[in-house]
Amino acid sequence: ELGVAEAAIAASRLAPTPRGEAGVCKRFKGSGAVRVMQFNVLAEAMANDGFLVRPVMAEWPIDHDSMPTTDGFVVEFSDMLREVMQAKGKDETMAALKVRYDVQVARRNLEAVVDSEARALQLQLGVLSAGCPDIIVMQEVDTFGRLSVALSEFGYASQLPGKSAPYVPAHLSGQGDRRCGDAAEAAFLRHFRDSGHTFLPKLGSTAMSIRLRGSDLGKKLPDAAAAAGVAEHVCDKDSGKLKKAPFLGLPGGSDPLLRACGLSDPASIDDDGVAIFWRRDRFEATSMQAHFNSENFSAIEVRLKARDSGRTIIVLGTHLGSGDTPKDETSRLEKQVLKEEGLAAWARSLRQEVVAMGAGEDRAALLLVLDANAHPQLRALDGESNVWGALRDAVGASVWDAYFDEKGSERAAEGSGFDAPVTTNKLRGFASDQVRKIGSHAYHAIDHILFNPEGLELRGHAELGQVGRVQRYKSKEAAVQDMLPSLVNPSDHFPIVVDLQWRESP
Repeated sequence: ELGVAEAAIAASRLAPTPRGEAGVCKRFKGSGAVRVMQFNVLAEAMANDGFLVRPVMAEWPIDHDSMPTTDGFVVEFSDMLREVMQAKGKDETMAALKVRYDVQVARRNLEAVVDSEARALQLQLGVLSAGCPDIIVMQEVDTFGRLSVALSEFGYASQLPGKSAPYVPAHLSGQGDRRCGDAAEAAFLRHFRDSGHTFLPKLGSTAMSIRLRGSDLGKKLPDAAAAAGVAEHVCDKDSGKLKKAPFLGLPGGSDPLLRACGLSDPASIDDDGVAIFWRRDRFEATSMQAHFNSENFSAIEVRLKARDSGRTIIVLGTHLGSGDTPKDETSRLEKQVLKEEGLAAWARSLRQEVVAMGAGEDRAALLLVLDANAHPQLRALDGESNVWGALRDAVGASVWDAYFDEKGSERAAEGSGFDAPVTTNKLRGFASDQVRKIGSHAYHAIDHILFNPEGLELRGHAELGQVGRVQRYKSKEAAVQDMLPSLVNPSDHFPIVVDLQWRESP
């Protein structure tokens, strides 16, 4: 029992979306309709990261629109959020607010909202309520082993045909990436291909670091590493504490160390990464590939062949670096998007390939599905370039084209009375491990589905009231009443769900 109020539980219930013939969404019946979901699910290790969320507890000491304080006062929830946002970058003010609002009942409230088991079940319900999308791309997946088994019960696959080995986290065998040298990267790519699992972990991830440091493992691992003779690899030589990526390229892997620390199932913890799932009744995977560049940026490519038409959809999934400033945008462009071996080049090459396949059964299309951590309105330090424009130019079209032009400027929507769409609406508070994000109200469309217009066209987004609908608010002030994570959506991102249609040859 998590102690959540019955009214909050009732409000969080999701209903399945009706589907039409052959599993196609009723709204857009027709041959070739493909439903796609993009969803950063929020790594389990980072779910309890100090998010300021609405009260849901049955024993909340005051009304559910207010927050208690340590000095006995009552403050409106929205006023508390406003105070935290205004204190960003002001260390003394933020410290005072932490003393005032860091009450135990608020910590228990967040723990209930992001409870591991409840989150897992709600995420699965979200997939069902979205009408069981044909293709799903997820970021920040750090429970791929469990999630892939759960979604397989709904008819999803995430492993190539002919491959049957159970999923084993890469850190257990000490896999490394380019930071460990070319040989380590080559060995990891072999591990990735041999497994056949369409999941590309971010080795040495922040999610893994937070999980280890936030548990007893962080205290036990230094001694276990010393006993195993690998302390130099696992621990900082000056402080003796765990390195940020203690298992990266670890000789002998993390499995014996974790067992020595008393963890009976070392596979229960993992790095986060990007996963691609597809419905077995609609598609068959024919190949997969991991793309890496010299900055250690990566993307996963999976080729899916439609069972009804024989047509191919190439799905490219990734997760760009975080940060909402022009400097951050410039870094993403220079290191991840516009490099000679970068995301735009990979996407442009794949687009050329699918266009060259021509018409008929050999016809193909490209999907680029990602959490870009970049919204269309953001600009780099030059004041003009941005991730949105670079990727849209490379791929050709976006599901956000009705709302933003090719440069990322908002299209006029006279009389709508709403802000531009957003895919995140969150605010980290005092207990966050990501200090630079404390007090920042993330409120933009940073998740994207792009497609080549020669092969596909957008039929529509999920409707109002459905999982994956276009999320718009009248203002930032109105949005703070609906902060993420929540019982309804236990992630800090909203999913995107769209229906695409094969574009018939003229």
